[in-house]
Amino acid sequence: MSRTGALYGLSLRLHVAQDDYFDTQDVAGFKVLLHNWYEPPMIEEYGFALRPGSETYVRIRLQKYKDTPRPLGYCDPYLEQQFSEGYTISKCVMQHRAKFMLQKCGCISFYMNLEGQNPQICNLKQERTCAEKVLEDIALGVLKIDNVTIPDPDCPSPCVYTTYTYTISQSEYPSSSVKDKVVEEVNKQKGTTASEEDGSWSIERIRDNYLKVHIYFEELSTLEMERHPSYLISNLIGDVGGQLGLLLGMNICSLVQFSDYLIRVSFFKGFMKIVRYYKAKKQAKKRAFSND
Repeated sequence: MSRTGALYGLSLRLHVAQDDYFDTQDVAGFKVLLHNWYEPPMIEEYGFALRPGSETYVRIRLQKYKDTPRPLGYCDPYLEQQFSEGYTISKCVMQHRAKFMLQKCGCISFYMNLEGQNPQICNLKQERTCAEKVLEDIALGVLKIDNVTIPDPDCPSPCVYTTYTYTISQSEYPSSSVKDKVVEEVNKQKGTTASEEDGSWSIERIRDNYLKVHIYFEELSTLEMERHPSYLISNLIGDVGGQLGLLLGMNICSLVQFSDYLIRVSFFKGFMKIVRYYKAKKQAKKRAFSND
């Protein structure tokens, strides 16, 4: 990828084929998810929708994050070593679901996998009667195995990971100015003509079944974000040591001043005692002389 813009990205015209939908499907269109190749797609949770009769522009940007290991951060490098092709939160969640689905149903859904295992894939009956119920119970937090409620998975963020942020804009497809051309093109592809009453593709039918999407990079630069603890133990020790040093210095000064005060007072008291002693001795000599 050397250029940006819709002309240098991925452009698709997609056929929704609403005529083939089951009666249970209440929405039409596609769901799209941008993710890394090693990350299992969780389209139902994180995908965005494309509706028929629209032309969608998806501008994407690449972002890289680097986290700090626990307990100062949120990532767990020891947990990441258990995954062979890169650890992500969605992969951890998917492993959690597959693990308990295997215990409950004896199989896992076709889009799941378990590290180091080769479990059986659920057939259509198992998918409908058991697997879907397990996923629903996990989402609601009410799944029980051996009368024990299964907690939510502990899936910390990766220490280093890449994400794709996107911005979406939409417009009507096809526009009124080219609708006749699109009708002719679609009918030519389908082997029909617009004049046929049955099987022809009118502009209304095309807008109910076709859409266009353009996915491209908004810019070639990459935003890198790194998380660091703002206050480490070393900072705490330094601050405490500085405060203790300040207080200790003040205490030493106070001790010297107090010692000087004691010395001065003791010296003064001792000097006064000597003075009183010699005064008393002198007075005693005077009294003895006067008596003689």
